[in-house]
Amino acid sequence: MNFKEPLWTSAELVATCGGAGAQPWYADGIQIDSREVLPGDLFVALPGAKQNGHDFVAEAFSKGAVAAIVSEEVSGKDIPPLKLVHVPDTMEALRLMAAQARLRAPVKTIAVTGSAGKTSVVQALRQALERSDATHASIKSFNNHVGVPLSLARMPRQARFGVFEVGMSGPGEVRSGARLVKPDVAVVTTVGAAHAGKFNRLGEIAKAKAEIFEGLKSGGVAIIGVDHDWAGDLLDAVKVSGHDRITVSVTGEADVRPLRITEHGNCTCLTADIAGTTITYKIGQPGREWVLNSLLVLAAVKAVDGDLGHAALALAKLEAEPGRGRQYLLNLPHATATLIDDSYNANPLSLKAGLRRLSLTPVKGYGRRIAVLADMRELGANSSAFHMKLADDLKRFGVDKVIAFGPQMNEAGKAAGISTERWHKDADSALRLAETLRSGDVVMVKGANSAGLGDIVQGLLRISADDRADDAEDKLGVSYAL
Repeated sequence: MNFKEPLWTSAELVATCGGAGAQPWYADGIQIDSREVLPGDLFVALPGAKQNGHDFVAEAFSKGAVAAIVSEEVSGKDIPPLKLVHVPDTMEALRLMAAQARLRAPVKTIAVTGSAGKTSVVQALRQALERSDATHASIKSFNNHVGVPLSLARMPRQARFGVFEVGMSGPGEVRSGARLVKPDVAVVTTVGAAHAGKFNRLGEIAKAKAEIFEGLKSGGVAIIGVDHDWAGDLLDAVKVSGHDRITVSVTGEADVRPLRITEHGNCTCLTADIAGTTITYKIGQPGREWVLNSLLVLAAVKAVDGDLGHAALALAKLEAEPGRGRQYLLNLPHATATLIDDSYNANPLSLKAGLRRLSLTPVKGYGRRIAVLADMRELGANSSAFHMKLADDLKRFGVDKVIAFGPQMNEAGKAAGISTERWHKDADSALRLAETLRSGDVVMVKGANSAGLGDIVQGLLRISADDRADDAEDKLGVSYAL
């Protein structure tokens, strides 16, 4: 999005936060990480558990920051004191900026939560809506108590659609984010065992996701994926809130559902009923999870009076985000193989979706389907059981080999009766993996971002010629009516 006006001015910031600053300025961006500061940015110095942003104010100015919001005394030869905005609490200042950014733009907002698919739906909605009008959306996985207000505070005043991811690590976090966003539309993708270690039972996860409805504006709409065991809990919560609802299902009756699906190795084509509107479209990504994502996207676009035709065109050109299913063609010195980079997130739902995507990706010749998997985290006392349940999926989706970074994935692979190797991540992991691949292989790398498997992906891309596989030869699709 091109900025027609400054994102923030010194006068507006002081009026919003009650801060004290001495020199006028205007900013085109906001950063909380000094490493990402670009010329023209405003730097917000947030205190953290491990690092304090006030220690990096000088670095931010050295990279071109126009001003910094601080709540502690900072000094140094590279820090212009007249460009410091002093506030009692920088985190509270960021939240006040978020609220002001939402109020100053005539924007329709969509908040997205769920145990899987949040980021993919947010980015697909951004692409779908920006064809109609100026659209702002969360980036990366900026969905926590810092990411949500930061994403809002970055929203330009000319935005007409705003799409925000709202995540959680425990009860109450979705409520806080939703009340700040105050969405016109709240989307719950699905409910599963992500962050199960923070809850006594999975039903409590559904309850925590339902907190998003508490932030809905008057007349707002809840859009709910219902293909899981806790759909009833979400529907009950919407009823209590008094808001309208739209149900979405891939496999059953719902307000939004597919009528016919044709799956290919690199895309999916379908005809769907979008709450009374029949539309035929193509998704530029394979996999059943993208069928659900696309239905949620179209339901939300319709709910904010967006253009369904433009949204369908965007879905046809959809590109997976790095670390979330993006495919590459690896041109290695001794072989050519396909890489699926799914290295940013892992929980039981997303892992099952990743294995299905692996099964849809064509192998060639004597190629194999190889799953490089790290142990899932934050699953609590039942972690071992969740991992062992994957054994059936590993067999069902035709995985030929498992490379396990962690003891629980190692046990799951062995339980599936699949060739399994236990590896320990080191600087040579990417080279070692490259050397094990042969022409025609498809290798999926999947794990939580904290597991660091993204380093292996980057290593493979450095070794190869880094060609994209999006336009690789398709194979005959499988078509069926629902």
